[in-house]
Amino acid sequence: MRIIQITDLHIGTPEERPFEIDIRANFIKILTAIKAVPHDLLVISGDLCLHDGDVEIYQWIKQQLDGLQLNYLVIPGNHDNQEMMFDVFDLQQKLQHQTLFLTSSSEEPPIVLLDSGSGQLEDTTLQLLQAYLQARPHPLCLFMHHPPLKMGVPYMDSRYALREPEPLLKLLTEHPYPISIFTGHYHVEKSVRWQNLDVHVTPSCYFQIDWRQQHFAVDHHRIAYRQIDWDGATLQHAVVYL
Repeated sequence: MRIIQITDLHIGTPEERPFEIDIRANFIKILTAIKAVPHDLLVISGDLCLHDGDVEIYQWIKQQLDGLQLNYLVIPGNHDNQEMMFDVFDLQQKLQHQTLFLTSSSEEPPIVLLDSGSGQLEDTTLQLLQAYLQARPHPLCLFMHHPPLKMGVPYMDSRYALREPEPLLKLLTEHPYPISIFTGHYHVEKSVRWQNLDVHVTPSCYFQIDWRQQHFAVDHHRIAYRQIDWDGATLQHAVVYL
């Protein structure tokens, strides 16, 4: 199974050009590149909107995705409005116990998408994840917006890290198999291994943060997607910059 991940689109209104970046053009550019790569699933891991959730922006994004006939799943980020996203992207029917907990079908390698858009995981999400892990003693590929570990990016680690990650980390590290976690949020390409967890941050479709600096600094404006090949046993992945 080949998965393409993009994250942190931060799309605003047509006239907005933050940092003199045409973010909508970035999105069209990266979708065009993705369309040329054979894949099974596109995962968009949060922060679809520039500042706050906006129905018209979500509708525009969905129009671009549907126009290219892409098979995709979306999860919220901290700049998104969950209710708006659930409505526009028809996610209400996918809610489990009023919580967004997305999984692959039974015939596909195990994949889980978690909703950390509020900045932390709900108890219901943790309960669903616990049941899922107990029923599947296999390696896992997991997507969420926030990294569950500090990633060596001082500006983000000190200000915008996932709140109360300990219950999630306890669940994941008790799983007797490797778990590969793909996230966004940090606007950087970074990886950390801890116990059975490999956490990979995928760069943004907006701009990238300089992870070497204590304070906010833009490193560069190149946008990227991550290509993941996953058969349930072997996982290969790489970041592709445009």
